[in-house]
Amino acid sequence: MKRCRKCRVPLEGAFSGLLKNLLKCYPSPEDPGLCNRCAAGAKKNTGAPYTCQICDRVVDEASALTHIKAEEYLLSLIKKDHPEWSETEGACPECINYYKELIKKAKI
Repeated sequence: MKRCRKCRVPLEGAFSGLLKNLLKCYPSPEDPGLCNRCAAGAKKNTGAPYTCQICDRVVDEASALTHIKAEEYLLSLIKKDHPEWSETEGACPECINYYKELIKKAKI
């Protein structure tokens, strides 16, 4: 599975489609070895925070990798709760809201 050189987020494979849809994270057009967020951060190099598309929290770049790993863990929880679910199917708004609420109650 191809991953971003910097943050190790999946750029292809099962999780990449879900990350693209939910987190707006995809391979950078300028540098396919980086995700669009890392490529943008490399351009700015400001360490600017971003707002997570799932939990709506502001995450600084220093903790972005940990946050992304937590999001990957969340995806594994969804699969554990719903083994028949596939990332390629996407998720309904009700499920996304349910898991958003779980995340808001947890410290990531």
